[in-house]
Amino acid sequence: MATVDLIIAAVQAILQVMTVVFFGFILTKRGYFDMPKQKWLSRLNLVFFTPCLLFSNVASIISVEKLIAFWPIPVFYAVFIVISYIASQTTTRIMGMDAGYRRFVLACVLFSNTNSLPIAIISSLAVSEAAHILFWTEGDTPETVAARGISYTLFFAIFGNLVRWSYGYNLLPRILRPNHRTPSTATLAIQNEDRNGAGSVLGKKNSKYDANDDNSNERTGLLSNSINIQQQNVSGFDRFDSFMSPPLYAAMLALIVGLTPLKPLLYAKDSFLYPSFTKAIETCGKAAVPLILTCLGAQLTCISETQHETSPAMKKPVATAIGVRMVLMPLLVIPVVVLFVLYGAQWSSLAKDPVFIIMMIVLPSTPTAINLVQITQVNNIFEEEMLHMLFWSYGVVCVPVCTVLVFAALNIVDRLL
Repeated sequence: MATVDLIIAAVQAILQVMTVVFFGFILTKRGYFDMPKQKWLSRLNLVFFTPCLLFSNVASIISVEKLIAFWPIPVFYAVFIVISYIASQTTTRIMGMDAGYRRFVLACVLFSNTNSLPIAIISSLAVSEAAHILFWTEGDTPETVAARGISYTLFFAIFGNLVRWSYGYNLLPRILRPNHRTPSTATLAIQNEDRNGAGSVLGKKNSKYDANDDNSNERTGLLSNSINIQQQNVSGFDRFDSFMSPPLYAAMLALIVGLTPLKPLLYAKDSFLYPSFTKAIETCGKAAVPLILTCLGAQLTCISETQHETSPAMKKPVATAIGVRMVLMPLLVIPVVVLFVLYGAQWSSLAKDPVFIIMMIVLPSTPTAINLVQITQVNNIFEEEMLHMLFWSYGVVCVPVCTVLVFAALNIVDRLL
């Protein structure tokens, strides 16, 4: 495929994503998409449309053979986490940051947007000029390309969720900076929205799925405001339920259906349920990504309206976190993925799947997870820094960097596969 065609495909994919985000921005600016509507729409997306998306995309393609074949995904996640940790710690020490800001940068680097943007990017690529170079087999279609990409993303994001709820929970303790400030107006606004389910694009539930993104991922959020000492007395099921979310339940149900004799009942073309129940679920799932991106635009509107001059003390950690997350990480992970393409075929057939290669480049290179703002709110620390981080990451840096990233990924696939 010609270089110009790859550039066009990359621009198409990113612009499709950012166009929907821009619509959310405009709707909010014009007053059609206020906070109560955002709250309602985000909650509805979390408990219905997103689970439909995950169920239909996982159950339709998963099998015992494919589940075993997905073993490279946790390996890649572990490698990327180690690379992120080393890159963050090395860079922040070179920059001479104190322990508190080193942890802030580390959190921003470790926890990326592992769902909404990657899903939107692969969905856009599947219908772009580059769609044909993403086909793995003769029977591939844009729909199967998108389904595989979403499935890879889901599996990757599950491991990210586990790390967030363990290591991430204690990464920014409130005692790190005894002179932390009173939350800013922006933080109070978003914190109030988060508690009502609208502040985060896809956050973790507050009461019973009352909040709203990157899912065993952004859709499940980084921290729940309801986590407190009282959880020590709840039952094992309550602990499990507080960890879970509708998208995760949908993923589990999809695995049960896809790995058992139930699958033919739902996905055999001559089945009674396929044209009625199954296609209905698929149709509902198609609404999830546009809603995610529209809410992201609304979130950026809230952040942009409350921005004020960044203090010199904030500029260094924010700039460092953006540089490591969106510039250094792609440069470090691309060689790892290329090595897998060149030498991994003898261990896994995924080394020859263009969609898998694209996702393994995109997933560790996306901006910081939007829901990371919750950890700063819960611990009342680094609130303004995180707001500036998210605004610059998504509002300024995301489009050019992600365009170059997608172009590089397409170029690798086109040349090596």
